[in-house]
Amino acid sequence: MKKISLYTNLKRDYEKMKNSLIDYDLKNIENREELLTLKENLIIINTSVNLDKEEETIEILLENRNKILILESTPKLINAQNWLLLGVHGYGNSMMNDIYLKSAIQTINNGLTWLIPDITMEILSKLNSDSLNQKDVLNQLSKAEQQVAILLKDGLSNTKISEELKLSINTVKSHIKNIYLKLDVKDRFSFINLLNKK
Repeated sequence: MKKISLYTNLKRDYEKMKNSLIDYDLKNIENREELLTLKENLIIINTSVNLDKEEETIEILLENRNKILILESTPKLINAQNWLLLGVHGYGNSMMNDIYLKSAIQTINNGLTWLIPDITMEILSKLNSDSLNQKDVLNQLSKAEQQVAILLKDGLSNTKISEELKLSINTVKSHIKNIYLKLDVKDRFSFINLLNKK
C-alpha cells in the first residue's frame, strides 16, 4: 500500500478521496507543521487551503523526497506553469473524476509529471500556434533561404551549413544576408530571437 497525504480544509475532499483511493493508505493533513514533517509520501495539496510560504513549503516537501500533486478548483495554464517551476509533479482539477485522479497518482508514482488533459491540450495548441507563427516567418523567404534559415536556427555555423546543403560558403553568406534583410534582423542572435518569439 502506498502512502498518500491530502492537505485540504474541505472535509468532502477527504471523504471523496478516501472512497476513491481504497487501495492506498490515505491520511488527511490539516496544518502546515504536520505537512512539513512528511517524508516519502505522495502529497495532494488542494489550493483551497491557503498554503503559507508556498515556495519554502514546496522546497521542504521536495527535500523530504515527497512527490506533490496540486489540485485547484479552476485550473489555469499559468498556474500550472508556476507550480511546475517550483518542482511539483502534477497539476489537476480538485473536482476531476476518479479515473483522472488514479491516473495522476500512478503517473507520479512512476516518476513522471502529470497534467489534467485540458491543460495539456492548451500547451499543445500553444506549441502548434508558435510553430505556425514560425512557419509564417519562414514563408517570407525563398526555398533555398528557408533551408539555410532552419540550419541557422539550429545553431549550425556557416561552414556546417555549407557542408550540409552542399553550397559554397559565399552562397551561404549571401542567403544569410538576404534572410536578415527580409526579416529585418541584424545578426544571428536577433534572427534566433525572432523565431523563438513567434
